[in-house]
Amino acid sequence: MNKKDHNIFKDIIENKTFAYKIAEDFHHLAFLDIYPMKIGHTLVIPKKSINNIFSMTEKRFLSIMSFCRKVGIALEKTVPCNRIGIFVLGFEVPHVHIHLIPMDTENDGNFSKKRIFLSKKNFVILSKKIKEHIID
Repeated sequence: MNKKDHNIFKDIIENKTFAYKIAEDFHHLAFLDIYPMKIGHTLVIPKKSINNIFSMTEKRFLSIMSFCRKVGIALEKTVPCNRIGIFVLGFEVPHVHIHLIPMDTENDGNFSKKRIFLSKKNFVILSKKIKEHIID
């Protein structure tokens, strides 16, 4: 398999690869980015593999946006910030993924910036705190 075609998100969905999951339902999964731009940087993915967000049906598109809203609200309650930025790039992995990033300035959404490091302990604590704010 070509490394570029490898879908790490499929492995996370199937529990073949560990992730700090913070929310999940039948169609979606949210987990902390292990190379975050800011503390709380979260990825939201559909469980059904699709490469382009605008290839999703309107129903699935609205569903994932609703799921992002629920996760974003929990992030705002957990991580001090001015707002949660939402980004859809999708070049790294051939699977729709939405970045939810706690932001204080527009520069916090600069994907060319150096990523921050968090210890496993900090990831565990953070994911637990965010989960406490997820409302069904």
